[in-house]
Parts: sequence; structure tokens; C-alpha cells
Amino acid sequence: MAPISDDPDNVSQDDASSSLAQRRSKRAVSNKKNSRLAALERLKETKRGSGSKFKYELEDMQNVYDEVDEDEYSKVVRDRQDDDWIVDDDGAGYVEDGREIFDDDLYGDDEKAAGKGKKGKESTAPKDSKKLNVKKPSVSKSHDIKSMFKMGASKQRKPEKEVSLADDELLGDILTDLHNDKQDVFKPLPIKRKVRTSGSGPSPSTNRNPFSKTPTRPHPSTSQPRSVDYDMSSPAIIPKQRPQGRQTIVKREMDPETEEPAKRHKRSEVVIKEEPKDEIEEFSEMSEDQGHGFENMDFDNNEIDNFDSEDISQATVKEELNTSQEPEVNDKGRAQKPNVHPDVCSSSGWETIREEAEDKDEVAADIQVDCSSLPMTTNDSGDQVLRFFWMDAYEDPYHQPGTVYLFGRVWIESAKTHVSCCLSVKNIERVIYLLPRERRINSKTGQDTGEEVSMVDIYQEFDKLANHYKIMKYRSKKVTKQYCFEKDGIPSESEYQEVRYGAEFPQLPINVEGETFSCAFGTNTSSLEHLLMERKMRGPCWLDIKMPQVPSQQVSWCKIEVFINKQENITVVKDLPPPPLVVMTISLRTLLNQTTHQNEVIAVAALVHHKFPMDKAPPRPPFQQHLCAISKPSDCIFPFDLKDTIKKQNSKVEIMPTERALLGYFLAKIHKIDPDVIVGHDIFGFDLDVLLHRINANKVPHWSRIGRLKRTNMPKLTGGYGGKGSTFSEKNATCGRMVSDIKISAKELIRCKSYDLSELTKQILKKDRQQIPYEEFRNMYSTSRHMMYFIENTWMDASHILDIMCELNVIPLALQITNICGNVMSRTLMGGRSERNEFLLLHAFYEKNFICPDKEYKKKAAPVTVHDDEGNEDVEKPASSSKARRKPAYAGGLVLEPKRGFYDKYILLLDFNSLYPSIIQEYNICFTTISRTPRPEETVDDDWLPEVPDRSLEIGILPTEIRKLVERRKQVKQLMKQPDLNADLKLQYDIRQKALKLTANSMYGCLGFSHSRFYAKPLAALVTGKGREILMNTKELVQKMNLDVIYGDTDSIMINTNTNDLDQVMKVGNKVKNEVNKLYRLLEIDIDGVFQSMLLLKKKKYAALSVERHSDGTITTSQELKGLDIVRRDWCDLAKEAGNYVIGQILSADLRETIVENIHSKLIEIGEKVAKNEVPLKMYEINKSLTKAPHDYPDKKSLPHVHVALWLNSQGGKKVGAGDTISYVVCEDGSVLPASQRAYHPGEVQKQDHLKIDTKYYLSQQVHPVVSRLCDPIEGTDAARIAECLGLDPAGYRHAVRQHDDEADAMLGGDAAMADEEKYKNADRFKFACPNTKCGRENIIDSVFTGSDKLISCSLAQCSNPECKTVLSNHWSLMCNRLNLLIRGYIQKYYAGWMVCEDTSCAHKTRRTPLNPQRQGFMCPVCQRAILKPEYTDKDLYYQMSFLQSIFDVDRAMKRLTENEKTFANMALRDHLDSYSRLRNFMDKKLRQNKYSEVDLSRLFSGMSTLVLGHTIKRE
Repeated sequence: MAPISDDPDNVSQDDASSSLAQRRSKRAVSNKKNSRLAALERLKETKRGSGSKFKYELEDMQNVYDEVDEDEYSKVVRDRQDDDWIVDDDGAGYVEDGREIFDDDLYGDDEKAAGKGKKGKESTAPKDSKKLNVKKPSVSKSHDIKSMFKMGASKQRKPEKEVSLADDELLGDILTDLHNDKQDVFKPLPIKRKVRTSGSGPSPSTNRNPFSKTPTRPHPSTSQPRSVDYDMSSPAIIPKQRPQGRQTIVKREMDPETEEPAKRHKRSEVVIKEEPKDEIEEFSEMSEDQGHGFENMDFDNNEIDNFDSEDISQATVKEELNTSQEPEVNDKGRAQKPNVHPDVCSSSGWETIREEAEDKDEVAADIQVDCSSLPMTTNDSGDQVLRFFWMDAYEDPYHQPGTVYLFGRVWIESAKTHVSCCLSVKNIERVIYLLPRERRINSKTGQDTGEEVSMVDIYQEFDKLANHYKIMKYRSKKVTKQYCFEKDGIPSESEYQEVRYGAEFPQLPINVEGETFSCAFGTNTSSLEHLLMERKMRGPCWLDIKMPQVPSQQVSWCKIEVFINKQENITVVKDLPPPPLVVMTISLRTLLNQTTHQNEVIAVAALVHHKFPMDKAPPRPPFQQHLCAISKPSDCIFPFDLKDTIKKQNSKVEIMPTERALLGYFLAKIHKIDPDVIVGHDIFGFDLDVLLHRINANKVPHWSRIGRLKRTNMPKLTGGYGGKGSTFSEKNATCGRMVSDIKISAKELIRCKSYDLSELTKQILKKDRQQIPYEEFRNMYSTSRHMMYFIENTWMDASHILDIMCELNVIPLALQITNICGNVMSRTLMGGRSERNEFLLLHAFYEKNFICPDKEYKKKAAPVTVHDDEGNEDVEKPASSSKARRKPAYAGGLVLEPKRGFYDKYILLLDFNSLYPSIIQEYNICFTTISRTPRPEETVDDDWLPEVPDRSLEIGILPTEIRKLVERRKQVKQLMKQPDLNADLKLQYDIRQKALKLTANSMYGCLGFSHSRFYAKPLAALVTGKGREILMNTKELVQKMNLDVIYGDTDSIMINTNTNDLDQVMKVGNKVKNEVNKLYRLLEIDIDGVFQSMLLLKKKKYAALSVERHSDGTITTSQELKGLDIVRRDWCDLAKEAGNYVIGQILSADLRETIVENIHSKLIEIGEKVAKNEVPLKMYEINKSLTKAPHDYPDKKSLPHVHVALWLNSQGGKKVGAGDTISYVVCEDGSVLPASQRAYHPGEVQKQDHLKIDTKYYLSQQVHPVVSRLCDPIEGTDAARIAECLGLDPAGYRHAVRQHDDEADAMLGGDAAMADEEKYKNADRFKFACPNTKCGRENIIDSVFTGSDKLISCSLAQCSNPECKTVLSNHWSLMCNRLNLLIRGYIQKYYAGWMVCEDTSCAHKTRRTPLNPQRQGFMCPVCQRAILKPEYTDKDLYYQMSFLQSIFDVDRAMKRLTENEKTFANMALRDHLDSYSRLRNFMDKKLRQNKYSEVDLSRLFSGMSTLVLGHTIKRE
């Protein structure tokens, strides 16, 4: 029940002098006396006139107040306090106290009197200090020890008749302190940064607080967060005065004797330094024992801001109260015991890592720089310059146009270290180029006036245009520029009018034109691009800054800040090593507030290294300093012994009372440490967005410290809960500090099932990450042991993130790529590959005096590049499209039809080195060398390709840039082969060659990406067209060498060598390599691998056993899998394990019978384990990636991973979205819903006992499909047998096996719609021995033509033996005889009528027809469970004869050729057409005798007609 006070006017003087024990007894009186009914009785007495001075005629009311208990009243107070009802007061000024008006007068005037002698100067405050809505600089007066007693009583106590001080020793101590009229003045101790030991107790006069284990005194608390290593000396009270402006802070000891008498009060020890006034942030002075650790953290720039001290103090009081009376806390406010095993809490592994780091703890000392004297140096010319290494750049084209901020580091000689620096480059002009018209046009009618245009005319027209757009000042001159891009009507070289004017003036429209000029280039070019191009700044490098000036007002958080007014004062300095960086790795813990539905930050851990090299191997250990700050959710309390536990373990943990204090501490630490790089996992997807949302929600001052540029306006944040992914403006919040998101880097550098932190840790670090379930976060506040495990787990995540970043060499690789491309390194770390290529070409074309295309900002979603089912790359698909697949913008790479099956002979894999970049160099494909405009006589269609330039033409810019990259990579690889090479230097070389390779291979991409500034569809189509031509020519060349090409994909081919001799295979490979490389100047094919055995299933799906011979002669083998189900993440581990075993057996050298038997035994074992529930839950997890936000899917119910993702988002915490991988398990939940709607998250399955694994689903829909597809080409097993081994009903699978071929044929028109490759895949190839007795080589004929384009030829033109000149077409009669013999054999095989049992385990073969036919067919008389099927069907016979006809069908073959190929094909057929015609007629005659594909309706309905009046009438 809410507390009720007596009338303060009736309180006697004796009561005012009563002891605390008596007042405590009064507070503990019966519920009846202190109830609101008692107040009502006193009100009635007043109305009767007894003892009252005034008479009122009031209506007799039965109930004045609402009755609530203590918990409800506390909740009401908290809600009122949290309601910030004054908008934009930044947490200061007006606040809601939250309590009822009688709370302040609970103890009457005696409490006020007691407070006067204790609070010193505070008692002189005006009497109207209790006015509503006036926020005090510290806690209100009711937040003292007495209010703590009052608020701590969570339940009513029985009245105590007598209270003796002798019975309560602690109470006596408190009373002694309360009645002490003498004010103690404590002399501040010498200002030294040290940690007091646990044995350093308080002074003798200090009284103990019964609610804390550390010496403390009740006093107003302020915004200082709690620290582990706070000073344990006696407390003192500081007069609460609002600082005027910024505090003047001096670094010297304060002598209380020299202070003014008015300021001679109890003081806490505060480390004080002298700093520039404009850098000092105001903060509230505070007492040490109730502070939160800022006083001993050695902050330099007074980094703790003036947070809302009342909010923090109240939280602190509540924390102390709840800690002291923990046994009486309601269960709703107590954290339950977490479901984490106790042994786990002591095995986080953090202690080992921390000890390694502390052994080499070299934390850099904080450097204070006097900005008035810059660290100048002398350059080679003898000029005084500021040598500055720039790393990041930022511009605000809307608010500060023409200004670019460069952030980096400078060397301080006196301190022998580098410090941060901000260089503001001002007055960067806009530069536009106006293309003159040949003749002036009428602006209204658009007609040509016939008047020639001069530069003076352009100048005069632009002057009018400048007046219209209020451009008051500009410069212009005539220049000559070149152009070679996609805009029509632009001459390759022309004179332009160059106009320069200040960026503070408006930007001209992109499509501006006039009477004298046709277009304008560069209207929307950014100032940053101008700066990088004109000063030739290619990525982070050293700069010499001439005439730097110190600004009057700093605009950044850097140690040094300068500006220049001319960009010409910047000079690039080469061949100097980069400085070390300050790298800060962070890990956040957030919790969803169930009331506000927003993610709140409850913990931040950070690892810091102050000298992290940019271009060398990462240091070991990779961090020198670690820190952590933790707060608590509103419905939890800290464990009572947490502070002692932290101190005992010597952990650097800061305990914060509120989230606002935590975020302020985090920003202050960032400002003090001043990191150049912030490393994290999914920073841009979650962390940054949450931090900005919470900083904004808590009104934490100086939010821009998360970056290096001082800004007041927070970027526009996306609505919602936060954590939905940062927008472009949110990403710029960290400008000046580069952000390395290892999730983005890993996606670019490695292939992984999932890119969450657990999977990356396992894949890269080969470690298992200990993860605390999100729902257990609140329960971790139950004990200090679990709390410490929670903290150490946060540190461990930061350690994993840092190790992954080091393992991937993210920073050195990003530096090399940025230096190669010439863009901004922070953008490289964001993964902008297209932007990197753009800047590489921008630098190249700018140096050659070309006008580059302007950047276009399209609103339409960019299409994504996908691989279609036929293997064509570069298929553009709209990002918003879910099912519809658009037609490709141009044809991609060629994928040859695979010859399916299992190969136990050596397979040779040959691969072109960097095919597309090599094609660009080979054929000199560039903007400057190829005309993309068709000639008038050319027919333009989707297949139109521009002509290849003449070889005598000068090499273009694009192939030149690629050649530079390739040659530099070769040089670096040669340097890596040097003997006794330093390990660090070798790593640098390896990183550089990798950066060169990544850049060169991605150059083609900018040609085919429709949103690129250098998009050129004709060039991209020409590159891929040449790639297809090269692959086909290589295939024909290999086939002419009498080798069998079984598969090819874009830039590689696979050859069946039909030998088991590895030496012979290498000879064949080298021979093919030499023959192919003779055809090209720069294109090179090389042996990429040798497969001992191979299972080829379909396009882009195969499994092989790769063989590698080492220098010492030893041979090792390894599996290589591509495109199979077992390498995809949407299959459970149980299916993958079975698939891997099957692959291992198939690729082994065992006999087929042994392999099949082993596979069956393994499947039986798996089925038994699943039935006995011996398979762990993790083996059933299925992983599938989201391609968009879960709520954007239209068919959510039919997609199990989307269903689970929606459930995860409803649980709070980090939201899952596009790109995230979802794990789910299909269960039996008692419903009859389909499996797609019975998917649950693994965590939910573990908690709910009624959910059981749907074993039938996993065996039939996961294990069976994977195994049956792998075993499809293997004789001796089938789908029915596999189902039987797994314990499934084989009947349905037998029917499926029997009907599979018929259903495939009947689908979409049956045989007519089936491709020839699929239809004739099992047909025997026609083999014809050369009639030349000296040759006798067997020629394999399977098509009319061989080769492509200019190399196309007839298959009957010549014997495949290059030395034999026999023309096969001249021997067509011998071929007819050979065909006749083959056809007779096939017909005889069909009429033999053999039938085979479809159960491969039985394999009974007979010609005898059983006498017990079933509905499905004839039952096998041996096994009595399977059906007999024909060994050679009528369809097999028909397909075989159709194939023999197709290899001589010239007309059909000509239809498949392109127009260019038809011309060469007609020339090749000139001497062989008659032979093809004779052979085709022979096969037509044979095929007419086969009635398989013929339906004769006259015969079919011949018996259903009658003769009426001489006419045949069919019956209906």
C-alpha cells in the first residue's frame, strides 16, 4: 500500500527530535493506522470542527485514494519517471518525480531539520525548490538513507512495540552519523592513479552502510558509473553546483587550506588535468563510494558527459536497495536460475587469452597535443609541410559542399608516436564540360538556325544560365577532351568549354543543354572524386600538406586538426611505410524490452590494440587492452556479490546503473582510445543500427564520437525496433573510423554454409563457439558466477571476431586493393566491388584526358547476377522478383552437355587462366577500340556482337590496365619464390598477389553490371561470346586428337583419358596444353587437376577423387565435390553424412558388388539409429538462407525457414533478414499439417517435450533423395532398394522407378519436347573404321558437323587420324552396310524378349512369361516381390534408330547453326552433300519399317465405319 503521511502542521517538536528508531517504529505501525481510511477519519474530524481553525462543508466521500500495493505503486512511479514529457530537453531541466505529494512530507519537518545540518550548503536552496517539473542537477532530497529504508520495505511488517538501539548495532552507527553536527572536512589524498587493496578500510570516523560491503555514506548519487578499481577511501560530499560553461581543470593537488571558505567541504578524489577549454566536457562532481568508476579511469578530456544524474542516481539507489534485501525481492523481479550447466560457466577460455595478452600489455600512453604548434617537417624541396597519412574521407554535399574531410594520422616526434588528425580541404570547385554544337538551334522549336557556334557564344549562354541558377562567380576556358563511352552523338575527340565554379553554388541539372551546347558532363561529380582524381590519391598514402592552418573552432574529435583552402597544397609522397593503426574490436549484447519492443544494449566488450600494422602479419596476441561495460534490464538486479567477484578476478568490468550510462561510457572510451578501425560481426546489419537507435532514444550527448567528425544532427534512422540494417546515412555516422565487418569480408573471401559468428569460428578458427541462448540473458543475472560467465562470453566473442579478421588478413588485403583501385578504404571494407572497379577505370581514363561518364542514380532495384539451370552466367534478375526469371541481357558462358556416369579411369581437367581478362587482352576489347554502333547493313538483334578490332590498332586502356595487374602479380609471385624469404614479407607478397588477382578477375564485371558507370553491354557480350567460341574450339581440337571430352564449363574441359597410368595422363595433358596455347598469344590453358575416379551426374554437379603428385614423388588423394546435395546447406547433416559415405564408396577402388553391399549396410544402420532415437538433434537441423525479409515473402506458410524466421523475430533480440541463414527441424506436433508448417527452431524443440522428430520425413525427404541421386548411375541398386534399407515402404518407390521414364517422356509433350542430348544419351555411337588399310582408325560419328564458326567442318570430311587423308564420305556404301548390320543386331536383341527383375538385389533374368500377371506387370517368380521388366524395350530400339538417322540429317543440323556458321557450313558441305543424302535416305527407309512413333487412325478406327450412299461416315 502506498505510504501516507500525517498532517505536517500537527507534528510536535518532540517528534522532530525523535530518534531514527522511533521513526522506524512509526513506519512499521499497523496497516490499519497508516491506511487511507485513517486519513479519511481525520478529514471527517476536521469537518466536525474538533481542533480545526477552518470549517468546510464537504461531501462525505467513502474513498479518496485508489488503493494499490507497494509493487503497483513502485511501477506507477517508475512509469512516471520514464515518461519524458518535455520534448527535446536532452534529459535535463524538467522531469517527473513520479511520487505522490505526501511522500516528501512523510517524516515531517523534523526530517527537513535533520537534513539542514548534514547537507551544508544545499540547505540554503530556495524554499520553492520543490516546485514541480524543475529537474535538479543531482538526486532529489528524498533519495537518501531514509528513503532507502522506506522504499526497501516490499511487504508490510508487524508493528514493533519497543525498539532499542542496543538491539541494532548497525542502526546505532547510522544514528551516530545522522546526529553528528560537526562537519568533517577531508583533505584530498595525493592524486595518484592506483587501486586500493581490499584491506584498505575507511577512516575511523566513517560509518558503514548496512547495504554495501564497501564503506559508504548516504549521499546524493550522480552519473558516475561503478568501477571495479574505484578508490576505497572515505567519502565526501561535494557542493552541488551547476558548472558554468566548461570546467577549468588543472593537474595538481588541491590544498583545502587555500580554498575559499564557501568551497571548503567534503570532497571526493578526482583526477584533474589541464586541458584546452574548448575540449573539456562538463560533468557532475561526485563522491567516490557512490561513483561508478570514472574517477580512476584516467580520462583525459573529461570524457564522461553530464548524463542525467537523477536517473542514474535513482537506478543506483534501487540497485543497492535490491542488493541488500535480495531475499525479499518479488519473484517477478528476480532472475531465474539459467539453464546453463555450471561446469560451462568456468570454461569460457577467456582467462587463457587474457593472460597471454597481459604478458605483453603495452597500452599506449595518452598523448596531449598542443594544436597551436603543428608537427611540421621538411620535404625534399626544403618546404615546411605537415606529413599526413590519410585513411578515410568524408563529404557532406548538401550541408558543406566543396569541403572534404580527410582523416588519418601524423607523427609526433616528441612523443615518438602517431596521433589522429583531421584535414579539411576547402574550396573544391565544381568542374563541368560543355560540348559545343556545330550550329545554333532554336530553344523553342528545336530547329537548326544554321548559325555556327563559337566558344564566345557558349560563354555568353552559360553566363545567362549562371544568372538563372545564381552562380555568382565562375571561370571558363577552352580545352580538348576525348570521349569513348555509351552516350550517343558524342565525338571521340572535341573541344569543350571547361567551367569551374564554387561548390557552394547550386549544381546544374544532369540533362542541361542549351542553344550552343548539346550536353554538359560532370554536373554531379562529387568533390571527393575531384580531389582523388586531380591529386592522384590512390588509396591510403602519405601526403605533404603545405600551408596548413589551425581552425578557430574544432570540427572533429581528432588530436590534431588543420585545414587548407586549396587542394593544390596536397602532394602525394610515395614509398613510405604506413603507420600502425589503433584497432578496436567490439561485441554487443542486447535484450528486447517487452514494454517498448526495442533492443536495449546491456553489455559492450572491447579489445584494443594500439599498434596494429596495416601491411604486415597481425600481432600476437592481437590485442593489448580489454574492457567491458555492463548494465541490467529494468526487471533484473545485479547479484549482491558481483562487485567483489569482479574485484577478486581482477576483471576490467564497469558496472553501469542504466543503459544511458553504459552508452555514454562506451562513447567516452571510443573518444579516449580513438580507434582508426572498429571491428565487429554484422556491424552494418545490426550493431551500428542498434547503437544509434539507443543513443538517440536515451539522448546520450556527443553521439558523433562513434566517428571522428563532430556533428549535432543524428542521421535519419530507420523506423522500428532497430537492428534492421544500417542505411547509407547511418553508415556514415562512423566517418573517420573505418569499420571492418567480418561478415561482409568473409562473404567476399570464402565460401561458407552460413556467415554467422558460430559458423565462421568453426570454419576459419577450427573452434567451437560457446553461445548463450538469447532467452537465457535475463537468467544470467541470478548469480555472480553466471554473470561473470556472461561477461567472459561477450569477451570471447570479441576475441573470435578479432581472430577471424586477422586470419582473413582483412586490413592488409583491403589496403592493397584500395591502393590498386584508388578509392576510399572504408568503402573497400564495405565490399563495394563495383565501386572499386569504377575508381580504377576513373583514374586510368582521367590520366589519358578522357571525359568519364557521369554516375546515374537509378531508383529501380538493381538486378542481381545469378546462375541459371543451364549454367549460363550473368543472368540478370530483378532484386524484387521471387519466381519470374527474366531473359538474360546477353548470353553468358557455355556449359557443355555432360556425359553422365561413373568413370574409373583418369579424368584430366584443363582450365584457362583468367579467361575473361585474358580475352580482353587477347582481342584488345576496350571502349576506345570497338565501335558499339551497328553499321547500316547489319541486322541488330539480341545476338548481335560488335566486330573484334584489328590487331594493328593501339592497345586500349582496359586491356592495358588488366595487363598491368597481371604483370605485377607475376612479379610478386616471382618475389615469393626467393629463398630464405622473411615470413612477414612473404605474407605481404601473398596478400598483394591476391589483391591483384581479385581486382583483375572482377574487371569484366563492370562491363556487364547495368548500374555501373562503365556499363557496356556489347563489350560484355563480345567477351562471353569469345569465351564460348574458345571453349568449343578447344573441344573440337581435343576430339580431333581422338580424346573424349565428357564435360566443359565456361573456361574448363574434362577429358576421359581411358588409362590408369598417371604418367601417361600428364603426357596427354601437356600435349593438349601445347596444342591449344599455339592458337593464342595471351590465352593460356593449363592442367588444373587429375581425377582418379569421377561421378558425373549433370551440369555443375559431380564428385571426383582428385590426385596430386608432390615433389618427393608421393601421391595424395582428396575429394572434390561440386553442386551436389551434400555440399548445399538446405540438407540436414544426417543426409550429408549418408551422402558422404556413398560418395566415398563410389569413388573407391572396390568392386561394384562390394560397394553396393557397403552402401546398403550403411543405410540399414542409419535407419535403425533413427528408429531408436540415437541420432542427436543437431543432425536433423536444416539450414536455408533468406533472400529477403521474412515478412516480404508472399507464401510464408509453405516455406519452413520463413515460418521459423518470423517466430525468431517475434521472440526479440537480433532480427533476422535477407542474407541470414535459418536453422529448423521438422517435428511431429500432433497436427495434420504438412511438413512445411511443422518446422520449429532447434531451441524450441529442446524446450517443448511434446515435439518429436518426424523421422519418416527425414528418411524419405532428406536421406533417400540424396542417396538415390548419387546411386542413380550405379548398377546394382535403385530407389526401391534404398527405401527398403532405410526402413521405408518400397512399394511406392518401385512404382516410381518403373514409371519414372514414362512420366519423364510424357511431361510437356513427351519425346517431341525432349532434347536430343537427353533422348539419345543411352544410344550407341556409330563407329566406322577407316577403310585405308594403313590406317584402320575407328572414327566415332555422332553429329553432322564438328567445330564452330570458321573452324566448322563435316564429320565425314576426313579421317580423325591427322596423318591419314582418307575422305570418309567417298565410302558411303560401306557405311550403309555397317548400319544395316548394326540395325539387325538391335532388332534381334529386341525380339529376344528377355525380361529382368527390377529388384537389383534379385536380378533374375528370363524369357519365360509367368502365368500370374499382376496389375503392375508380371511378378518375379524368384523373389516374389518385384516386377519383371523388358531388358530392351521398343522405345530403346526406336531411339537407337532415330539417333543413327540424326547423324546424317543435314537440314536438321543446319537449323541449329548461327547465321555466320551457316555460311561456313555450306562451304564445308559442298563436296559431301550427296553422301549425306544417300545415308539419310537409307536410314529413312529403315525407320519407316518401325511403327513405334506412328499412329494410323485409319487402321485404329477401321472397324467403326459404315458405307452410306457410297461415302464413309464415322460414328460419333
